[in-house]
Amino acid sequence: MDTAPPGREHETAVLVSALEDACAGRGTAVLVVGEAGIGKSTLLSALLDTAERRGVPALLGRTGADLGAPVLWPWLRLLGSPAARQRGLDPGVLDGAGDGPEVSDARARFRAMADTADALAAAARDGLVVALEDVHAADPASLALLHHLVGEVVATRGPALLLVATSREPAPEGLDAAVPIVLRPGRLGRDPVRELLRRRDGGTPDDAVVDTLLRVSAGHPLHLRELLHAPEVHAEAVAPLVRRRVAGLSPAAQDLLATAAVAGEDVELDVLGAHGSTALAEALAAHLLIDDPQDAGRVRWSHGLVRAACRDGLAPARRREEHRRLADALPPARAGEVAGHRLPAADSPAARATAAAACRVAADDAIARRAPDEAADWCRRALEVTDDTVDAAETRLALARAFVRADRTADALDAATAVLDVAEVAVRADLAAAAAVVVRGVGPDLVAGRVERLVVRAGTLLAGEDSARRARVLAQQAMVAGVRGWSEEAAAVSARALAMADRHADEPDGADAVLHALHARYELCGGPAHVAERLAVGRRTIALGTTARRSEALVWGHVWRIEDAFELGAPDVVDAGIEALAEVADQLGGTLARWHELRARAARAHLVGRYDEAFALADRFRELGRRSQDPTAESMYQAFLSLLHRDLGTLATWRPDEDAIARTRRLPVFWATAGVAFLGRGDADLARTLYDELRPHLFAVPPGNRWRPVLCCGSELAVAFGDTEVVRSTFTQLLPHTALRTDSSTGCPGPIARFAAAAARGLDEHDEAVRLADQAVTSDRRLGAVPGLARSSLELGQALAARGGAADRDRARKVLGESRTLARRLGLRPTRDGASALLAELTGLGPGAASLTARERETVALVVTGLANREVAARLVISERTVESHVRNALAKLGLHNRTQLAAWAAEAL
Repeated sequence: MDTAPPGREHETAVLVSALEDACAGRGTAVLVVGEAGIGKSTLLSALLDTAERRGVPALLGRTGADLGAPVLWPWLRLLGSPAARQRGLDPGVLDGAGDGPEVSDARARFRAMADTADALAAAARDGLVVALEDVHAADPASLALLHHLVGEVVATRGPALLLVATSREPAPEGLDAAVPIVLRPGRLGRDPVRELLRRRDGGTPDDAVVDTLLRVSAGHPLHLRELLHAPEVHAEAVAPLVRRRVAGLSPAAQDLLATAAVAGEDVELDVLGAHGSTALAEALAAHLLIDDPQDAGRVRWSHGLVRAACRDGLAPARRREEHRRLADALPPARAGEVAGHRLPAADSPAARATAAAACRVAADDAIARRAPDEAADWCRRALEVTDDTVDAAETRLALARAFVRADRTADALDAATAVLDVAEVAVRADLAAAAAVVVRGVGPDLVAGRVERLVVRAGTLLAGEDSARRARVLAQQAMVAGVRGWSEEAAAVSARALAMADRHADEPDGADAVLHALHARYELCGGPAHVAERLAVGRRTIALGTTARRSEALVWGHVWRIEDAFELGAPDVVDAGIEALAEVADQLGGTLARWHELRARAARAHLVGRYDEAFALADRFRELGRRSQDPTAESMYQAFLSLLHRDLGTLATWRPDEDAIARTRRLPVFWATAGVAFLGRGDADLARTLYDELRPHLFAVPPGNRWRPVLCCGSELAVAFGDTEVVRSTFTQLLPHTALRTDSSTGCPGPIARFAAAAARGLDEHDEAVRLADQAVTSDRRLGAVPGLARSSLELGQALAARGGAADRDRARKVLGESRTLARRLGLRPTRDGASALLAELTGLGPGAASLTARERETVALVVTGLANREVAARLVISERTVESHVRNALAKLGLHNRTQLAAWAAEAL
């Protein structure tokens, strides 16, 4: 940019300054925005020339608006250029090839984005320009990567990287706000027009010609350029000017331009080779095509509007002929481009069938590249040119699968329903079976509608069949029934599905049928009596993932292993499972495996009392859940958060997501867990309302995978509300399983024995209460579960105090002291206050200890350290009179007379 383009001196100076900043290690980003033909490409080209003269490497990617351009096309071009390869870059970083089929493809590119940003930062050792043209036409994935890279550059200013993007107005949403430097070049005035004429003709331009050019072009740079190429200045639009220039070329050059206009914005020389080098030289000399400075094997149009003028000037039959010729010449590996040329040439039944087949190949290619939205687009285009109803149903099935991989469940169910409509009419059991299982991992808000109806309809066509496909439908049936609530019938269906899948395991779809059936069996053999079978299912699933190279099986196998290890109180197995799952997540990318890994790590931190770590990990898995659009992910996050806040006594700050509550509010597990949370927050009326909904379900809790939270939390609520009948029932159900724990990846409330001990205490069965509380303490101590140990020690102290013997009271004081010490260390306020209050009563330091308000306790804790009232008031941001009032109230409630006695009480109780 030694010489700025006329009228662009300001923009030139800004870009040069940004380049110099980047070369000095202060990376930045620039967005150039304006209408078509305003000169964005001219500015960018001049910047790249300047970078080249200064020895700064530059990489350029252009967005292709033509049908058939793959996802991330501008980045693939940029990273695949010779200049990029010289810097050690490779477009393979965008492949996501390591991601397994269970990972939703809409999320599989997150790791690739981070890897690409890291690779570009590493390549920018001593300066690098990364430029993208026409990002207004970029696909969503390309824009997401651009946003990510802008964020990295702007946040760190570290890489010696200048990122430049051009866009028509309006710029992609949020981009102009994210980029620190935005340039909006305007139209040109008299002086720039005069300079352009001087550069063309030499000498001093005639003022009348300047005025005419300015009036005809309205200062639009592209219009000016075309007018300057014309022998005379006329008031014509760009398209007629371009076509007039084309008409003046040889027939061979005109044919070459026709091919190039249909081929795309930039064209490989091989595509134009048949027209001869002379014709190419003529088109280049006319400045209709220009050499691509980034790729010697390509030429590109001087401007998109020039190409549009040439393309739109072709007769429809000629355009179809060129599309057919290009499709025939392209290699099959470029499936999207082939389909993009077949579609415009679909002018007969045979051509429509050819185009539909090409679109399905392009969809398969997009799936292989982890681009499910692109695959869905190709499937929809195939449907537009598919005339046979059954063929259309098969394409719609592929569309449903693409929607699933894109996390568009509702759209997938719409497509699957349409497939089943055709399958029933055509009596195609294969289509029906495939449609019924296209949506896996059924959540509660899908049960009421559509998956269940698909399964029932498919089951009618498959009745009496013994096959892998029927095993999959049976497994789906069992999972749907299991979401409704565990039943013997659903468990039996899952067992039938697994047995049938095993009989057909060696068939082509046998491994998938076995995996689906294993998943259903795991979900339906919940409850404490089936731990051994769940462990066996988990081992089989991991083995299947290893031998059949099924990454989905590895993910679920390790997730189940972790869940069962939590329940059994085996932290070493939990840790091994987490590391194995992390390894799978590293290999696969995406979010499913990582989401489960982070949930397990958060629960493991909760188990041992690392609350800051648990909150941080919870935020991370929440973000992944939001990206995945899984409707149950937020409910899992809220459940975990409520456990942390309950432990810490900070439930007043917990603000559960209303949508998450709405999705689960009709389920017993919600009534139980939310009831306990709201009770802990002090909202006894709402807790009682939830308990009343739950109560009928507590007399015989089904042994499904929600048995532990429903029964343990339900028992806790029954004790709190003095419902002896329900307490007796829950105690009877808990008692055989007190060796297990309620812990899971949703959090670690502790051993079942503690809940059973509280129920026994509520029934005045004091010996049982002490025995069970002792068992809970032993379990927590063995695991190093410090929060659990604090709570179990409090429960043991309460049980001993309730039994009331002198030895019991002495032991109670000891275990309550340990509980209080642990609770203080971890900040477990409810446990600390409970232990302190009972200790105060047992040591005779005042029966009113529990009646102190939180503010009174805070005031007493400071006063007994020797601080003056004024200092206490300053720390608590209250008046001295309020301090005196709190101290006076505390003395009265505790039955004490002076601050000396208060200090003695505090030494024991606080």
